[in-house]
Amino acid sequence: MMILRRLNPTRAIVGRLFLWFWATFIVTALLAIWGSRLFFEDLQVVEIKPMELKNLQAVAQRLTRERFIRFPLEDALRRNSRGIRGRLIAVNVSTGTVISYNGPPLRENEKRDLLRLVNQQAPIGIKRGALKLIGPVFFEKQNQQYALFSAKLDMSEKQTPPVLLFLCIALITTVLLSWLFARSLTKPLLQIQSSAKRLAEGEWQTRVNIGSKRHDELGQLARDFNVMAAQLENMWGAQKRLLADVSHELRSPLTRLQMALGLAYQQNVDINTLERVEREAERMEALISQLLTLSRAEAGSANIKACSLSQILDDVFKDANFEAATCSKQLQIETVPQKTVLADGIMLCRAVENVLRNAIRHSRLLTKVSFGEDEATWFIRIVDDGEGLSLDECKRIFSPFYRASLARERTSGGVGLGLSIAKAAVELHHGRIDAVPISGSGLQVTLIFPKELSSAP
Repeated sequence: MMILRRLNPTRAIVGRLFLWFWATFIVTALLAIWGSRLFFEDLQVVEIKPMELKNLQAVAQRLTRERFIRFPLEDALRRNSRGIRGRLIAVNVSTGTVISYNGPPLRENEKRDLLRLVNQQAPIGIKRGALKLIGPVFFEKQNQQYALFSAKLDMSEKQTPPVLLFLCIALITTVLLSWLFARSLTKPLLQIQSSAKRLAEGEWQTRVNIGSKRHDELGQLARDFNVMAAQLENMWGAQKRLLADVSHELRSPLTRLQMALGLAYQQNVDINTLERVEREAERMEALISQLLTLSRAEAGSANIKACSLSQILDDVFKDANFEAATCSKQLQIETVPQKTVLADGIMLCRAVENVLRNAIRHSRLLTKVSFGEDEATWFIRIVDDGEGLSLDECKRIFSPFYRASLARERTSGGVGLGLSIAKAAVELHHGRIDAVPISGSGLQVTLIFPKELSSAP
């Protein structure tokens, strides 16, 4: 049983290709033969019209006249065929030689039909397919007896020329079977492509459902894709758990370190050293806080409720104005729309705050904040006039711990988690965040949210 399954050609794409094309040609040939049999009917006796017989007898009489005796029989037939709607054919009764003037050669079955009719005493009409034969009418030439026939195409109005019939059958059959074959291959490929796209967008539960139904290379590809997706989901979950666990575990020693610093201050230990240790402890505290925020955002635990957009962002913009003034920079903020949104206020504030502080930090002088909406989304756009980033860096700045300029971030105290938190917070609201460089200099970051999460006040 296992050997038969392995020899099954449908388990491989090569075998499926062979079988489909082979089946296409076989079915086409069978349909063509069936159609030809319908078209080329068996030999049948048909009625002779009086005018047809009269014309044929008149030609036989003219062939015996003296003026046509000296002509070769082929020329005589050609000269007398002008009044006949068809072709004149003469058969030597003694030798069975078939004589006709220039034209398409007669097929073997048509010659056999003529030889059978030579022995008929009275003219009859027969038809095989589209060819109609009328005769014989006998005449003598140079002491040889001949049987005269007329042959013409007699097409029924409902019939179609054979070439067109075969062409239609071939086109319809090959198009239908080839389409089915192409669909059987492209449908699973499109499913895998769609699943790969969703997986790349962070939908870790994405799986391809065709793996258990197919046993060829495409089925194996789908199963391998599912294994890869499961491993990526496990790795991503492990990473989030690791960040959360490490952040929690570091809190305890950090607390003890801060208590030890307090005791050291009381014991008059070197102040410069203590201040250095305290700065590093504060930096570690900020890092742990950001890691916990990122873990909560990526875990998808949101407290969604109706709140005013202007009230949510009021404190964020006040702090941003103070920070910009401290750095001798300008911050221009459009009037916040008076609308109510369904959002996690804390995570939305964190997203806008991280992007805005990043823009102020790297701007030369001016940072702008604007709002907008279209039919499906509303958005917050933050633009700075700093050095800007490349397209490749714009795609990578939202990755955890990525810093476009290591020296610049060290000077500012950043660790590369702010924009990652912003991205996770926006995706928590089923939105997206985009960064694009501005022509000349600067960076534009847009936080986009679906309108399904917003409502008019």
